[in-house]
Amino acid sequence: MSENLRSQRVIYIDLLRFCAIFLMVHGHTVDVLLSQEFRRPDSIGFNTWLFFRGLTAPLFLFASGFVYGVRFRRTDSPEKFKQIKIKTIKRALLLILIGYLMKSPTPTIIDWEHVTYQMIQLFYAVDILQLIGASLLIFLGMEMLARKFKYDAARYLIGISILFLLGKQLSTLVDWEEYFPLQISSWFSQRTGSLFPLFPWGAYLFLGGAVGIYFQRKGFLNDMIHLTKVQLKIGIIFIFSAFLINFLELQFFNLSTFWTTSPALFYARFGTVLIFGSLFSVLSLYVKKIPKFLYNASKNSLWIYVVHVMLLYGSSWNRGVKDFLGYKCNVLETIIGIIVMWILMILFSEFLIYLNKKFSPSTKKQLNS
Repeated sequence: MSENLRSQRVIYIDLLRFCAIFLMVHGHTVDVLLSQEFRRPDSIGFNTWLFFRGLTAPLFLFASGFVYGVRFRRTDSPEKFKQIKIKTIKRALLLILIGYLMKSPTPTIIDWEHVTYQMIQLFYAVDILQLIGASLLIFLGMEMLARKFKYDAARYLIGISILFLLGKQLSTLVDWEEYFPLQISSWFSQRTGSLFPLFPWGAYLFLGGAVGIYFQRKGFLNDMIHLTKVQLKIGIIFIFSAFLINFLELQFFNLSTFWTTSPALFYARFGTVLIFGSLFSVLSLYVKKIPKFLYNASKNSLWIYVVHVMLLYGSSWNRGVKDFLGYKCNVLETIIGIIVMWILMILFSEFLIYLNKKFSPSTKKQLNS
């Protein structure tokens, strides 16, 4: 691979991850600051924000799956794959651990005397970090089986994505709490307060992994124009399918469940994510080098997520912005809040890079690589 093509590939992936981080920080900041009077259902501005905020988790999950799909298929060497496997397992377990720690009902793990059932329910609720961690372990398991039995991992990832999508419809019919303890049932049901149960959210990561594997195998990452066309075509097909499902639902049942139980919302979001991806692949043709601070931010996405959530929403260890300014800002003040939060996160990311270089000067690895 030429250095130019390698640079395009890296820029494409970094742009994809950076967009996910930007939407994440922007969405949480608006959610905390914006006054209720501006959250009107008939507001075009608010509904536009709501749509783009809804893309945050799908884009983040897709980008994570895509990166690992490329990473898994970058080598056929058993020795190198073993190293990747160990790193992936450590990363996944770290994500799950941090996800639970962030929602700990008390500052210490032994002082649970005054913890209520609602607090315990919130503690076990599955958030984006636990979802990514568990989905990566499933993804890795499928990749290991694919290598052992010589089958196409991408096709099976698409298959399990469909199962996870259908599983959402089925999971609403099952009272998971009746059959499993809260620690397990929270992974499958939103009734316990989970924002991102495995069904259907894991499907975004698996689809991202399938796309990453497919593009790596076909060499599309070496041909960004081809990559753009493929993503755009698939994205349009998914969006068209979403509108078709919604149209048929209205025609036959005279109602729309687009925003609730219909799989059309999943298709629309995934199609939009692919279209975003096609835009980034075009940009990678013209952007020769992204600013260093953006590159560092994409590498430190985990820690940016942890710190900005704790700053905005608070935790057992600190009070958040929500406690002081929650739902009290107008549009201009909220925009200023977004800018301030982004500056803080970029400075935080640069501080992590500084610490990494200071205490590990002999390594070229980033803190969050």
